[in-house]
Amino acid sequence: MTIRRVGTVPVAAVVAAALACVLLVSDSPPGAGVVGLGSAATWGAADPTPPHDDGPPVRGQAGPIVGGLSASSVGVLVVDGGRHQCSAAVVASRSRRLLATAAHCVWLDGAWRVDGAMFIPGWASGEQPYGRWAVDTAYLPPAWQQANSPITDVAADTDFAFVSLLPCDGRLPEQVLGAQGIRFSTGEQLEVAALGYPALGSYDGQSLRGCVGDAAVEDFARDPDQPAGQVLALDCDMTEGASGGPWLTGPDAAAGRGQIVGVVSGGDDTALVSPVFGPAARQIYDAADSASLLTAPESSAP
Repeated sequence: MTIRRVGTVPVAAVVAAALACVLLVSDSPPGAGVVGLGSAATWGAADPTPPHDDGPPVRGQAGPIVGGLSASSVGVLVVDGGRHQCSAAVVASRSRRLLATAAHCVWLDGAWRVDGAMFIPGWASGEQPYGRWAVDTAYLPPAWQQANSPITDVAADTDFAFVSLLPCDGRLPEQVLGAQGIRFSTGEQLEVAALGYPALGSYDGQSLRGCVGDAAVEDFARDPDQPAGQVLALDCDMTEGASGGPWLTGPDAAAGRGQIVGVVSGGDDTALVSPVFGPAARQIYDAADSASLLTAPESSAP
């Protein structure tokens, strides 16, 4: 398939700062938070609409995901000074303040997309039931930065990041929002639910959508002279704005509760791909979590 970036839609940004002693993650920009950016849907460009009661997701088509854990733990990541949006999910961690999202929502075209980024969990038709959470720090694979991938290109096997949020009113994100689990091993095929906020085409970015189906591991090579990485591929028609959304597995994944095994990276009109969460993702996750435990940031305003 011809892969394109299913990236961000214009929104707000975040600040990133990685500890210099953490060698597993790439250098982060000075500041306090990081942002996601990927596709080209504009934040707030669509008129708010009520949720559509058109049944559960069907294979290949993104249906509505309403209620359950995803209603609080999955949301819109507003980046790039409020001009673009991605999707992201709170992931269980010792620090209780990590998001999983796509690397291109944090670093793109050789630069951080970090100014004023924020996470809006449970976004639905303009409603913000859990407020806005400011981004503190982002961590991503050094290989993603080294690839210097432009928005028209893809490096999907390394297209993942973990973002640390600031507390709000003295409470940590996981205390208020709950968290999805995480898993760093997959078989050659597994049932998943890919969630996100697609905002272009037939979608308006105003509600959480999801595709359910069998995801298969495939080789992925940006450069034929380099060893191929691996991605998960799934039949799904989600568009820009869904980037960074979680790929969940488990018995309740279709209802928005499970273990994150990847995030939306790119795709074409009928399929999406995700990096495979394996040892490399585990290293970045552990580094992000440890660094977030070492810091005691001040609370952000609600």
